[in-house]
Amino acid sequence: MAGLPDTLVDELWRRAVGGIGPFAGAASVASDALAAMDDEVEAAVRRVVGSHVRLAASSGLLTSLGGAATLVVTAPAGTTGLYLLGTRLSAAVAHLRGRDLADPVIRTASLVCVLGGDGVELAERTGLDLVNASLLHGLRRLPPEVREQLDTRIGYRLTSRFTRRGALNVTKLIPVVAGPIGAGADAMAMRTVATFAQAHL
Repeated sequence: MAGLPDTLVDELWRRAVGGIGPFAGAASVASDALAAMDDEVEAAVRRVVGSHVRLAASSGLLTSLGGAATLVVTAPAGTTGLYLLGTRLSAAVAHLRGRDLADPVIRTASLVCVLGGDGVELAERTGLDLVNASLLHGLRRLPPEVREQLDTRIGYRLTSRFTRRGALNVTKLIPVVAGPIGAGADAMAMRTVATFAQAHL
């Protein structure tokens, strides 16, 4: 049976790609942005980035999801949906650039981007030489079982982040009291995800 870190990674990716309720999946978001920007891929990428940064800064994201804890049901109670949004952002950038979201390598690369510098550090600890090879090229050279170990490590790191953020974010799970708590920090975090996604995907 998969442990919490693996289940968390699976759930984040499934919800980010497939969507849930009013939360559209990555491919749908990417297609809408592409249509709005007259099929200019990089302009669509910038549009997706801008919309996700604004959502990250808005308590409306959390309330519209009806309580983010219900989306990643196995995650610690402190999770807010920020990492779900970041995962969708990475997946949408990958999709816009012609990547196959069913490819496990693209999934791993997208999740590395969600963690930003921490994700790159984990990838390098797994054996990737990101000085002489791109993230995607390096991941494709890894044996599948090693890449799966990286997925698990990403799950552990995300779980740790959820736990550290819990004291602040538990209030954001309650629609009645949800407000612009940490809006600036969340927007900055989303910009970091965007920077890594644009560079590596």
